[in-house]
Amino acid sequence: MKNHFIIVGAQRSGTTYLYNILDEHPEICMAKPVKPEPKYFIDKEINDLDYNEYISLFFNNCNNTAKIYGEKSTSYYERKESANQISKLIPDAKIIFLLRDPVERAISNYYFSFNNGLENRTLEDVFIKRKVISQENIKWISVNPFNYFERGEYFKFIKLYKNNFKSKQLKIIVFEEFRNNKNKIQNLYSFLGVDNKYVPSAINKIINPSVKENQISIEVLEKLKAYYKLPIEELEQMINIDLSIWK
Repeated sequence: MKNHFIIVGAQRSGTTYLYNILDEHPEICMAKPVKPEPKYFIDKEINDLDYNEYISLFFNNCNNTAKIYGEKSTSYYERKESANQISKLIPDAKIIFLLRDPVERAISNYYFSFNNGLENRTLEDVFIKRKVISQENIKWISVNPFNYFERGEYFKFIKLYKNNFKSKQLKIIVFEEFRNNKNKIQNLYSFLGVDNKYVPSAINKIINPSVKENQISIEVLEKLKAYYKLPIEELEQMINIDLSIWK
């Protein structure tokens, strides 16, 4: 079996940037295409998992120089079933979390839903009034597109993977510290067991940015900052990383 890693999330946290940083490395082969994501470990029964099928579906493009295969499917992030299925099929897989300031992530998530025609509430409706939206005619493949708040409570979802994988298999990256940082990127290459001297050309590129349509009000920002104060502290305690950059 080949060495594997999977970027499981979080959504709207720079995972497409991360995908490109890794895909460029000559010793890494990423699952293709990047969109739509593979999502192989969603809604499958354990008995239906097939390693050869997984490889043939997503890694046929790989050549013999690849030391490790990688996948990015951010829908795995909040699904206990996906953590279980990955651990059953690829028990030695390395799991990568890329985490962004949860306030910025929530706003980006909102605009992603809005710009894709799923969201018609205002920022104030969502984050201050907590106005409920009808989901009767909304279709999504794997995750709720309106889960703006809870999706930023990172410790809840990291816990799902800590229950299935050894600590040495988990890599938790803070986006604001990782972006454009050669040392952090090369440290990740070391974690994956590939040449850590490689410098990707995509290091300073802006990839898949949020498209914002108006100014974010102070009220919305303050509401979100208050909401995430405790979750950030709980995450700091869980992973022993200083997250002052988010405060």
